[in-house]
Order: sequence, then C-alpha cells, then structure tokens
Amino acid sequence: MCPLDLSSLKWGDDGELSPNDTLSLVERLATAEEISQGADQSSLNSSSIPQEEPTQDS
Repeated sequence: MCPLDLSSLKWGDDGELSPNDTLSLVERLATAEEISQGADQSSLNSSSIPQEEPTQDS
C-alpha cells in the first residue's frame, strides 16, 4: 500500500474535508492500522518472553 498522500485531500472554505475525501482518509487509515496491528501481533507471537507457571496456593 502506498503512503497517505495528504496533498491530494481537498479542504473546503469552511475547513472541512469533502465527504469523499473524508471516507477515503478513514478507509486508508483503517487499512494502515490493520497492517500495523498485524505486524505488531506477529512479532508478539514470536516473542521469547518466558511465561510464568500458575502457582497453587494451599
């Protein structure tokens, strides 16, 4: 996926994005977040941090 090209977004005189640009930005950010979370999750799965065994208290 190509990086966000924010220069292509059109801002109105009222400071708001057009509905199409808003939707496009939200979709692109959501996709980037999914990709980022997928990369974070895979690195966590391969972590070498030892897991503590549960203790049994008498």
